[in-house]
Amino acid sequence: MCRLYAVTRAGYYAWRERACSTRERANAKLAERIRAVHRRSGGTYGSPRVYRALKGRGCRASENRVARIMRAQGIKARLATIRYTNPALQRFFAGIPNQQLDVPLKGPNQVWVGDITYLKVGGIYRYLAVVMDKYSRRVLGWAYGKRKDVALTLTAIERAVR
Repeated sequence: MCRLYAVTRAGYYAWRERACSTRERANAKLAERIRAVHRRSGGTYGSPRVYRALKGRGCRASENRVARIMRAQGIKARLATIRYTNPALQRFFAGIPNQQLDVPLKGPNQVWVGDITYLKVGGIYRYLAVVMDKYSRRVLGWAYGKRKDVALTLTAIERAVR
């Protein structure tokens, strides 16, 4: 390795045994303060907000230095996930009336109802389709999947029929 980097062995061992520089010690202290501010924010602050919080507490460090230390330490802000909706799809479903049968129910298995909803599991959205008996309100079948499609609905209905 010494030959590759063109340094002497004695120089390498001297560098390895040398104590941390003043700047490295200051960066380590600043990293602790950054971690504390980041933790207090619930992990939502990125480098600009961490910098402003530190500046408000009298810490003298540039925004670029704070960003560099956060990058080196792997400290990142949590990002809010933005869900986009498809207006054409909303118009399509708005055009289909929500039908409800007003049949007097005398027992189970006369009217089944169903619905699809989404759940956030581990930061990822998944879909749940459920088929339920309207009289007993018992869940007859359900399906859980990555996409809200016909296959998901059919799986829930097939399980209800079984």
